[in-house]
Amino acid sequence: MNAVLTLIIRLLLILLCYIFVGWIAYLIYMDLKRMRSDRKNISSIPIKLLAKTDDRSQEKTFQKSAIIIGRDPAVDFILQDDRVSLRHCKIEYIQNQWWVEDLNSTNGTYVNDSLLNTRIVLMNNDQLRLGNIEIDVQI
Repeated sequence: MNAVLTLIIRLLLILLCYIFVGWIAYLIYMDLKRMRSDRKNISSIPIKLLAKTDDRSQEKTFQKSAIIIGRDPAVDFILQDDRVSLRHCKIEYIQNQWWVEDLNSTNGTYVNDSLLNTRIVLMNNDQLRLGNIEIDVQI
């Protein structure tokens, strides 16, 4: 009788361990699922970009969390200048701030006349320069 009781207790402990591990796996799965849905529902502050060249200007307001700027027709903000790379720079909304980073462009990205070497925070009325085009940022 003592051996049967020991076997039952061991089986119950093994069952409880499997239930515990399953519960932890379920919680991790639900947390990852929630994080993925939160990422899709990012509500960013609108940003307005006003690009100026000598002969024309272009204005566009964005509500999305990432904006690619360049000459490529597939980017979000298309600039017609030979000194602008196809995918020149990226503006991204992270942790309630707008950040700008250069995407290894040929001629570089300038923020307020300083060459951009790393990703930095954009402020209202900052000025980006990509090739011969100046872009006023309004947040």
